[in-house]
Amino acid sequence: MTPLFALLFDSLDERLKLRHPSRKVANKVFPHNWSFLLGEVALFSLVVLVATGVFLTMFYRPSTAPVVYHGSLELYDGTTLPGAFESILRLSHDVPGGLLFRRIHRAASHLFIAASVLHMLRILFTGAFRRPREVNYLLGLGLITLAFVAGFTGYSLPYDSLAGTGIRIAYSELLSFPVVGDRVAFWVFGGDFPTGDVIPRFFVFHVMIVPALIIGAVSVHLLLVGRQRHTQFPTHGVDGHAFIVGKPLWPAQFAESATLILWIGGLLTASAVFVPWSDISLLGPYVPGEVGNNAQPDWFMFWIDGALRIFPPLEFSVLGLMTVSGPFVAGIVLPGMVFTGLALYPFLERKVYGLRGEWHVLTNPLDIPLRAAVSLGTFSFVLLLSAAATSDILSRLSGISIEDVIWIFRVACLLGPPVLAAGIYRYSTKRLRSRGLVVATDEQQATSQAGGHGAVPAAVTPPARDPSPVSGGE
Repeated sequence: MTPLFALLFDSLDERLKLRHPSRKVANKVFPHNWSFLLGEVALFSLVVLVATGVFLTMFYRPSTAPVVYHGSLELYDGTTLPGAFESILRLSHDVPGGLLFRRIHRAASHLFIAASVLHMLRILFTGAFRRPREVNYLLGLGLITLAFVAGFTGYSLPYDSLAGTGIRIAYSELLSFPVVGDRVAFWVFGGDFPTGDVIPRFFVFHVMIVPALIIGAVSVHLLLVGRQRHTQFPTHGVDGHAFIVGKPLWPAQFAESATLILWIGGLLTASAVFVPWSDISLLGPYVPGEVGNNAQPDWFMFWIDGALRIFPPLEFSVLGLMTVSGPFVAGIVLPGMVFTGLALYPFLERKVYGLRGEWHVLTNPLDIPLRAAVSLGTFSFVLLLSAAATSDILSRLSGISIEDVIWIFRVACLLGPPVLAAGIYRYSTKRLRSRGLVVATDEQQATSQAGGHGAVPAAVTPPARDPSPVSGGE
């Protein structure tokens, strides 16, 4: 530390008493593994999103009122357009650096969602959700949900033909709520779609409410990570329940994180320069009643779109009190069941295997048959639904009728995930038995079975049965 910074730090320490807490923070240990950086990738992408979003907000007009475009894009010069669409055209073609910032913002949004999903998968597969980290796991699921909402509302703001189609589907989903659907749709949209209030309201959601919730949730998430010790992968010869093998925050982890954010910024900028996405001039403004044959959502909404496509057009009454429709089941109930199942799984695993105490060492999902089955079953279901969102493209490429493609996906979604889950459960169970192991119920037991100070496994050798007493005959 240079004399100037030493003097500054000493002056602040005299007033704020920073030396002891800062030393504790600087010495916090971070494990050695690339997968632990997925959370940082999501965090740094969020920073880029906020920075570019502030710039874009200054030039965006949240309105659907007709406006005449006069700018450098000859295709639309002198054309009357919705205000939101016109402002995006002006931002992209008439504001210096506007298109670059738009593309960086869009790329960062995809990276943020993708890194968040991969981070959650790493947590689920390795068992990092176990006690005492259940609260942080649930908070992470909430963050992913908010990320989806932010992505959808941001995708809708340009009010181009794709965005308008997505908004129309969202409006129909809200209407499908039994009993209260019309009221919920009115609260969110301000009237029957298309209504002039939808873009101003989505703008408020996207730039104020959802970002505030995300930043607040991320702050709590990071506070909990700082409060609790890091999980780590098993290391031979190290008692992972008592020690962490890794590097301190300062200077090693700080240097790694600084390098990572520079790489993220550079790659996002390079993608914005070389990948010609976010060109809404090719899509045109949204016209109610018109849907192009390329109307598909962003990739993270594919699974919901796929569910809506393949779910049968059913409508049934429940006890004569309410009518439940297919769009409600496919677009609301099924996603709700997936997230509810993921939220409840840590408690289910703890109950099924009788887990006790705290867990700090990560595990192989194949050593936990239930986890392997739930993970593969759930995410194969989501992937099949996502593939179903491309049913029209697959039909056109393969020459199979769209009706047959839909039925193929219906059968695959019904049979595929249960068969895969049962198969991986059976394989994991046989794998444990072939090694003479059972699932450990606590880390202390696993440590003792591993030899006291060895790497903590997920499964341990079962205790030998006491021989049955044999009474002598008379």
